[in-house]
Amino acid sequence: MECLNIFLLGTPGCGKSEIFRRLNKRLAEEGMASQVQRVDDFPKLWNIFQTDTEEKRSRKTDDGGYKVTDPTVWNDILKELNSDILELQQECDVLFIEFSRPNYLESIADNFSDEILQNGLALYIYAPFDVCWQRNVKRHEEALEEGQDDHLVSREEMEETYAEDDHKELDEGLDMPVHIVDNSVNDLSQLDEQIEQIVEKIKQNFDL
Repeated sequence: MECLNIFLLGTPGCGKSEIFRRLNKRLAEEGMASQVQRVDDFPKLWNIFQTDTEEKRSRKTDDGGYKVTDPTVWNDILKELNSDILELQQECDVLFIEFSRPNYLESIADNFSDEILQNGLALYIYAPFDVCWQRNVKRHEEALEEGQDDHLVSREEMEETYAEDDHKELDEGLDMPVHIVDNSVNDLSQLDEQIEQIVEKIKQNFDL
């Protein structure tokens, strides 16, 4: 059985982690996934922020976040992620791949191997920009209160990089099933029905 590669896409703060937790739980309950892996490109991006002391590829912002200044960063870290995934998918039956970009079609086509894409499902989690920003700040403040070394996606980065994206083109532009999740309100109970829709789509399209 091939590993199912689930792409979790959407603006920082849209709720990708929440969708992961709920979907992972339902797949386990259905007996569809016993070995699950999750990869996120942010640790690679964070490493650039922390080691780029001369600010050649990124810089700090006034609100305590970071701004990528070298656009090649975005593809470089996805190519690294692709290599990680090729190794990990040999050991699991579901692998969640999480990242945010303004250009998902190009990012996926240019950086991920056919071996990954041929058994892929794209989940785009939608929330309005202002809602994403508020969640992003709240998550950051709560982490700081708990003494965690959390990051903030700066307002500047949010506006310049994530204010608009190509999610409306995913259904026709990707050669894999696509599902748009509406997470525009803060009532998490409304996600239950959408999770069930995703589970049914997986049953219809993949052999788990």
